[in-house]
Amino acid sequence: MILVLYTALTSLLLALGFPTAWLLSLTGRRDLMKRLIPPSLPADSVPRRVWIHAASVGESLIAFSMAGRIKRKYPDTFVFVSINTVTGLNRITGMNRESDKPVVDMVSFAPFDHPLITKRFIQRFRPSVLIIVEAEIWPWLVRSAYAAGIPVVLINARMTSRAFRRYYTIRFAFKSIMSKFSLVCVQSRSHARRFHVLGVPHERIEILGNVKFDGLPDKAVYDSAVQRKTLGIPGTAYIIVAGSTRPGEEPILFRSFRRIRETFPDTILVCAPRHLNRLAEVEKMLAEEGLLYIKRSSGDSFDTARDTVLLLDTMGELIGVFACADVAFVGGSLRNFGGHNPLEPAALGVPVLFGPYMEQTGSKELLASGAALLVHDEDEFVEVVNRLFAEKELRERMSEAGPAVVSRFKGTLDRTLRMMENRHIIQGIQ
Repeated sequence: MILVLYTALTSLLLALGFPTAWLLSLTGRRDLMKRLIPPSLPADSVPRRVWIHAASVGESLIAFSMAGRIKRKYPDTFVFVSINTVTGLNRITGMNRESDKPVVDMVSFAPFDHPLITKRFIQRFRPSVLIIVEAEIWPWLVRSAYAAGIPVVLINARMTSRAFRRYYTIRFAFKSIMSKFSLVCVQSRSHARRFHVLGVPHERIEILGNVKFDGLPDKAVYDSAVQRKTLGIPGTAYIIVAGSTRPGEEPILFRSFRRIRETFPDTILVCAPRHLNRLAEVEKMLAEEGLLYIKRSSGDSFDTARDTVLLLDTMGELIGVFACADVAFVGGSLRNFGGHNPLEPAALGVPVLFGPYMEQTGSKELLASGAALLVHDEDEFVEVVNRLFAEKELRERMSEAGPAVVSRFKGTLDRTLRMMENRHIIQGIQ
């Protein structure tokens, strides 16, 4: 019933979309039309074809990396990548252009998810396998591939508890889609359980880890002293880096920071909100707490005699800032957001703290190895940080444990390709 309603809705959108796409194409804007009409592909002489589908920028790197692995091992394979967003398409195109040898033969917008459209894309391309990245599950794309006898694989698969609760309410309809996957390569046991409950048979699920960890930072690349100098923070100061903070967390962190400075007055806090559109909100909280701060984008010098907080409002600098931290807190974990990646600071040998809502791959292993500590509230945060600052040996043990744990999570991309080969899912490539 739900699929019928979904198809009815997409049919209505399709009826409106075609004339709109045609009119836009007359003005040179063909993006919408590209979702409705499959691109021209090479002649039948191309022996092997792989279709990789990704959602946007975040998944585009995984799609590109998988394309690279396939091309290096099977150079005569034609790789087609579909993507949903303009930014994602530009990212793939740019990486392909900058690489020594292009690994993606064609990149285009994903088909509109209606049976008439997805069937035409499948018939035009005739892939040996359809590889979908993470959680980009479109019902008719999956069903059309399955109906054509094409194996469908979900790689680096994940499902948050929030998404699971939403899908669980329609699990009987969802099961008909999930049962059509030939293989689901998940990031962790918790994700495996959720996919199984929603209809993927146990024997088609493999726990392989998170592909993005293949690109985790290397501690040897970063010099803590250089990073501190770049930020204008002296080497004698203790630095707490709170990365990817979410609503409801900053007040806890700011109050904790004030209390920590009572014992360790030279402590500096670097706060990096997950979403930069919250900067004004975070600045107001800092003012309410009476904390003097500068924004990284301002270009102003950090005056340790006056300023106590560096507000990281720039893109792409968090890893470098983590590298010079004495303690790293990973946000999205003191409130129910599922947490963000704790392996990034751990890879750099930084002691890691996170809250009780951390669901990310590697968090349990970091706790078990002593590379991370759990904090539930303000009091625990203050207690744990003060202990870390006071006990150098504890910091050193945690620093050594982090990279050792991270090393176990690398190689997921190669394991994923090997699993598809072992199950003869990509037998047309071999």
